[in-house]
Amino acid sequence: MKRLLFLALVASTGALALAPHALGGIAELRDARGHLIAAAGEGAYASSQDGGWALRFDAASRSARGVSLTGVTLAGGMVYAERIFVPAHGLRGARVTGLTVNGKAIAARPNTLVPLGPGSYLVVLQEAVVPGEGSGVVGLRLVAGDTSLGLDPGSQLLVGLARAALPPVREHHRATRLSWLALGVSGHGADTGSADLALAGMQFLDTPTDGSVGSQAVRIAMQFLGIPYVWAGADPVTGFDCSGLTMYVYSQLGIQLTHYTGSQFYEGVRVPPSALRPGDLVFFHPSSRGPQHEGMYIGGGRFIQAPHTGDVVKISSLSDPGYAFGFVGAVRPFGA
Repeated sequence: MKRLLFLALVASTGALALAPHALGGIAELRDARGHLIAAAGEGAYASSQDGGWALRFDAASRSARGVSLTGVTLAGGMVYAERIFVPAHGLRGARVTGLTVNGKAIAARPNTLVPLGPGSYLVVLQEAVVPGEGSGVVGLRLVAGDTSLGLDPGSQLLVGLARAALPPVREHHRATRLSWLALGVSGHGADTGSADLALAGMQFLDTPTDGSVGSQAVRIAMQFLGIPYVWAGADPVTGFDCSGLTMYVYSQLGIQLTHYTGSQFYEGVRVPPSALRPGDLVFFHPSSRGPQHEGMYIGGGRFIQAPHTGDVVKISSLSDPGYAFGFVGAVRPFGA
């Protein structure tokens, strides 16, 4: 039996069942494949599960300006935020105040990554990609890597979804729109009368220009947490495979890589494990054709990767046995 049993909306009139496929939630729970399990709208909310609470908040509201939540608790109290505000567009004015993790105050800067245990993490004010229709920054995004948080492995809690403040997509267009859209895309909410998205008009997030090349690469890659794995995928609209993700990220920085892991292993300076730096590519699973899997090192013994069919772009640990014993080597695509 799954640990997560059901979610119920707590309102002044009592506990109301929540439609499992509701769209436009201010907060959402999604499974490891990105499928929507439940969505929370305006008012107070609590999720009930074995052994504690996955998500609770005292109040939530939406307007044309954005979405607001107060008294937000995640993972049975491990994460708490006094207040979250996410604008409908962009990060200007976005804020998470009174954020604590395990009782420790956290500086809530955009794209802050907070480890929560083996394979689990929290991202603050993430400029990223989210499952579902529409786009916008996520106030808090919690990803469960195992069952220690009381969630099924791979589950995500998305709290403070800016797209909840935007006008809903007309029903006859919804079925024809892509189910994963990059945050920061312009024109996604416009009713153009087209049967599909005008991909040529998409504007993705700005490429960072400060910091080392490796740190810029990591910041770009982190935008794509949650994008589904697609074999031969190499962009955030259709999805990524492992080499497609690294190729796409480095292409944004003017560094061209081959869309093949066995080739990328030779496209840079070899780096020993003791000298790994953010942005280095780490390779796994040796074969006669070279390594068969890769990711991008982000620091602290962790790397970001597009693992396999049925999974999504996520953060993993080099110390996990499957990666520790399958490690082949590392390469720095941007030189020394």
